Amino acid sequence: MSTLVIVESPAKAKKIASFLGAGYVVKASLGHVRDLPASKAELPARYQNEPWANLGVNPETFVPIYVVPSKKAATVRDLKAAAARADRVLFASDADREGEAISWHLSRLLGVKDPQRMTFTEITKAALLRAVAHPRPLDLQLVAAQEARRVIDRLVGWEVSPLLWNSVGRGLSAGRVQSAALMLLAARELARMRFVPAAYWLIRADAQTSPPFVATVVAVKSREFPEGKALARASDFTPDGALKPGVDVLQLNAERAAALAAHLDGRAASVTQVEQSEVRVRPPPPLTTSTLQQAAGRVGMGAKAAMDTAQRLYEGGHITYHRTDSPALSDEALDAARTEAVRLFGAGAVPERPRQYATRSAGAQEAHEAIRPAGHGPWHSADELGLGGQDAALYRLIYQRTVASQMHDALYDKTSVTLHCGAATLTASGRVLTQAGFTALTGAEDDAADPPLPALTVGQTFPLKARKPEEKKTSAPTRYSEATLVKAMEQAGIGRPSTYAQTVNTLHLRGYAVGLGKHLAVTATGLLVVAYLSRHLPDVLERTLTATMEAGLDEIAGGQITRVAYLTRFWTNGLAPAVQGARREAAVLALPHLPGASLIAGLQGPRLRLALPDLPVREVPWPSHALPGEITADDLPTLLAGTFQATAGTGQARTGQSGRGQTGSAAPSQKRARRTGKGAARAGAPAPEGTTARTKATRAKASKTTAARSAAAKTETQPASTGAGTVRRRGKKSGI
Repeated sequence: MSTLVIVESPAKAKKIASFLGAGYVVKASLGHVRDLPASKAELPARYQNEPWANLGVNPETFVPIYVVPSKKAATVRDLKAAAARADRVLFASDADREGEAISWHLSRLLGVKDPQRMTFTEITKAALLRAVAHPRPLDLQLVAAQEARRVIDRLVGWEVSPLLWNSVGRGLSAGRVQSAALMLLAARELARMRFVPAAYWLIRADAQTSPPFVATVVAVKSREFPEGKALARASDFTPDGALKPGVDVLQLNAERAAALAAHLDGRAASVTQVEQSEVRVRPPPPLTTSTLQQAAGRVGMGAKAAMDTAQRLYEGGHITYHRTDSPALSDEALDAARTEAVRLFGAGAVPERPRQYATRSAGAQEAHEAIRPAGHGPWHSADELGLGGQDAALYRLIYQRTVASQMHDALYDKTSVTLHCGAATLTASGRVLTQAGFTALTGAEDDAADPPLPALTVGQTFPLKARKPEEKKTSAPTRYSEATLVKAMEQAGIGRPSTYAQTVNTLHLRGYAVGLGKHLAVTATGLLVVAYLSRHLPDVLERTLTATMEAGLDEIAGGQITRVAYLTRFWTNGLAPAVQGARREAAVLALPHLPGASLIAGLQGPRLRLALPDLPVREVPWPSHALPGEITADDLPTLLAGTFQATAGTGQARTGQSGRGQTGSAAPSQKRARRTGKGAARAGAPAPEGTTARTKATRAKASKTTAARSAAAKTETQPASTGAGTVRRRGKKSGI
């Protein structure tokens, strides 16, 4: 008896075939084999004249029209031939919503009447033999949830994206997940532009003890404040540079800071308080899809690279399934992790009872256990498995997080001291690791900022040596990195962990965001997209939209609501009226850090408009390599003259590939744009060729306005620059 097993990837097929042996033929579907049509031309002839033909979905009945893409025709023919030769067919695509849909589409194409699913979470011989022996029927409710997700993404992406073509630029796209993620980035970018730094002073002194330590002034007594008054700290200020309401602190200037340092220098300080406490640090839980993408930054990987590497490790049989919301471990994995800890560090390395973890994510499905080394143990090291490069680095991270999760807490003795020196009160703290616990495997936290203190007693005195006063400035909100954006998306319920990496990659590909060091900066195009949607379709940017939708998809999968009922609620009675009523007008965004300056959408891309009192309004192309958040008033002359050059940095948009051949919120292709009379789609924004490394100056409104006036005055007699030689022409895309 021969059995055909169909999986998604060739690498996975090869590995599974090696375990199942004779009597089994393992083939790969290469992801999805059917999808909604990419253009009207792909529709069957009987649907060509339907008013919804361009969508491939009837928005009244939500009936999707599926086609086999031309690039999958050969794969489907091969699978049909293999199925005809087999006595039994088992569908073994991934055990999630997308995988269930792939199996359903395959069963329809191959004519399998009673399709059976083979499910497993790790590619080991034992797991595969159990899966073969206990197949299950297709979960049609899970298939319905995936179909609803696909229909929504098509309707949102293909109905909203043309609005952007008319209002921002050709070739742009919107979607329920990518647009909400872009809103997170843009909100942070605009907060940085509005930010006004505030100055405060740090007064420190070296205590002449053995060993010495550094103490910081936290309060000062004076004639005005005989009880003492706290010195201002960064946390005392609002983003606009003012003290927070109700905060009463002492703000020093350079002269008073120098006087305070001189007051301390060489003077004896006395210890007035010593506090001892124990700090307990629990090991982090095993990795989930989301936390894997966040933690991968520690080994130099972005979200997409982490998911690609995890895919290889899973298909190679080295880790369990890498798309999971749950940090929980199976009983077998708990035993294996504890055994590993004992093998490495002895019987005292683990607590009496195993640790178990539960997710804190409201939208988690917890269908699978956490990501961990495959098998029931003993687990092997990356070197023993012959892994190298990124594969080895990510495997070590997964291995360490799994084993460490079952080890003891790390314990620290923390000492906090208060000193008095004349009119000043100073504090210092330090800590000592007393029980390594899980840090014996993962390494201890960096204690450089909190070194141990010498043994101190109340009443003890010693001289101080003052350090030079340091003027500090409050910091603007930090841009998101890929890891922190993934965390923010998870907390907001935007998308699902399996789509985070693809969403971040889409923002790069669309030209909405670029990498600036380790962080993500928003381009002029990205800001204009958010400006338009915020005004005309705020629901698309609302983070609760996608979270609510995911909850609805879970209801479909659980049988609480039908697919059509849910789509009617979400689309017909929800987003569709707003989309149909949205106005088509050029997007405009005032740049809060540049008085009088705005970004506006133009036929050839974003433009800079400068409107100052008593001066003519100037409007010029926005250079493709200029990032709005990095521009200062000093850059305005070269921007207006069309000669702006970035001073440092690459600012190059990173690119990548989407997941299983289905773009979650893709807009229609160029062909559809031409058929609807909207012209060929153009790229929304090119990959910037460089970025400025200038630090944004303090926003002193008077000086900036003067600089802007000067810039306009210098260039008002010159013709508006076309940006030739400066603005790189945008190439056309073959699709969205």
